[in-house]
Amino acid sequence: MLISIIIPALNEEKYIAEVLEHCLELSGHFEIIVVDGGSHDQTISLTKAFESVKVLKTSKGRANQMNYGAQHAHGEILLFLHADTFLPEDAYASIIGLCQQDKVIAGSFRLIMKDKHPIFKFYRWCSQFSTEFFTYGDHGIFIINKTFKTISGYKNIDFMEDVEIQKRLRKQGKFRKLKSSVVTSNRRFQKNGVIYQLMIDTLLVILFKLGVPPNKLKHCYPDN
Repeated sequence: MLISIIIPALNEEKYIAEVLEHCLELSGHFEIIVVDGGSHDQTISLTKAFESVKVLKTSKGRANQMNYGAQHAHGEILLFLHADTFLPEDAYASIIGLCQQDKVIAGSFRLIMKDKHPIFKFYRWCSQFSTEFFTYGDHGIFIINKTFKTISGYKNIDFMEDVEIQKRLRKQGKFRKLKSSVVTSNRRFQKNGVIYQLMIDTLLVILFKLGVPPNKLKHCYPDN
């Protein structure tokens, strides 16, 4: 069974090569698709150095980029991976095993942050729960391709596309968490401070749930 790893990228020269090298070393049957949203750094040139990686270009917007990648994917399962996030060694076997369970149509990994701040131990613990409030794009969301097409993919919104799609997925079948974890960078926390960023993240999800339009929330959450 083929899993398509779809990586939306925008000015990711700091991380993209290392993440791609890691993906290519994983055991399993993968195809890797990087969808660039208009980078003006070395992201595209670094990506093109990997001959087995498919490079696509489209307009900026994570939802738009992921949908575009899905349109060109051949995998039975679509795995949406952030460009600064590393998959666990058992990624393929874990995903296949979970998706073969009855009525499971999507899921994600748990999350480990590259930061020794004590609060991230709690953050990691929270990531085990399969709820929209504790599951985001940087957790490595994967979806059975047929289901993704059935719900017409991500909504082309500026922000919170990862939270919004889960609501529709859970109406189609089961969304489950794996026991293994992805490891992601702490760049946003380094830039803004751990406590401040966690407060902002929590507040934005609450506001989204209350109906505040994603385009307004996006102003508080720049791309990088």
